[in-house]
Amino acid sequence: MGFKELIGQEKAVKLIKEGLRSGRLNHGYLYYGPENRGKFTFALGAAKALNCFQEKEDYCGACLSCEKIDKGVHPDLRVIEAQQGKSIKIEQIKKVKGFSSSRPHEGLRKVIIIKDAQLMTLPAANSLLKLLEEPPSYLYFILTSPALDLVPPTIISRCQLVPFGRVSRQKIYSYLSKNSPLTEDELKGVVHLADGSMGRALSMISSPDWKDKRERYLKRTLQVLSGEEKEIFIQAEELAGEEDLFDYLEFLESFLRDSLVYHAGGDKDLLINVDFYNEIETEGNIPSEKLLYMMKEVEGFKKNLPLPLNRRLSLEALLVKMKG
Repeated sequence: MGFKELIGQEKAVKLIKEGLRSGRLNHGYLYYGPENRGKFTFALGAAKALNCFQEKEDYCGACLSCEKIDKGVHPDLRVIEAQQGKSIKIEQIKKVKGFSSSRPHEGLRKVIIIKDAQLMTLPAANSLLKLLEEPPSYLYFILTSPALDLVPPTIISRCQLVPFGRVSRQKIYSYLSKNSPLTEDELKGVVHLADGSMGRALSMISSPDWKDKRERYLKRTLQVLSGEEKEIFIQAEELAGEEDLFDYLEFLESFLRDSLVYHAGGDKDLLINVDFYNEIETEGNIPSEKLLYMMKEVEGFKKNLPLPLNRRLSLEALLVKMKG
């Protein structure tokens, strides 16, 4: 166990290990990067390392402290996240203040993880800022966010910034080849489709219907790209009800990107959705400028998706722009 299980985020590992070794830990960390990059998983790993009874610069995963964190019952760890997926309110931060006022009960340090920190209301962010400015010696914050520019600058200025980027295909392949029953061809396909996301790769191999889901995503994408304008509102209503809307938008963006690569005469090996080459070829007549514009709009929508919004209206606006 330990950080060796968290593949591809060497900078984050180095920072926490060096801090533990030197005793000069930052009291606030902000892990930022796209979804499925392992930010929250790593935050839990860091919380274990900060309180592990067996390891000084890592976590064992087997001691009482590590086990309690895995089970979500450690008295010195608090995980704050949006209520009903909408926002993190000031009342939640006030409870954190009460938690932070006393020294650790069992562990070495108290840790507060704020998942999707960009969802904090302004009063909540201002309340948190006071804690970040003068934290007690035993208190550590780990915040996560899909993008840096979604977090208030005042919060950013009090945290050590840790980017979570793409994991190399070689590292994903190496890990999966040792930890999954997939055939060689299936492994290569998953690695290609994961597009640098270990989380997405693991999600695919653990989901028996991932191939069916991709077929559904493809059908939806072709409808979006080639359907008539009058169908936009029907499509938006259907998409608004999708539980895995973010995953679909990731697919849509990757398909647009592949179409751009094809349009530019790029090698087939550069494609993400190589299994849908025929469909990409069919859509290859979309001008590059329009593909770039659509990708930009989808990326912007993805960044704002965690924020409170009317999904249907926002999707209608997105699809209208893509048709324009």
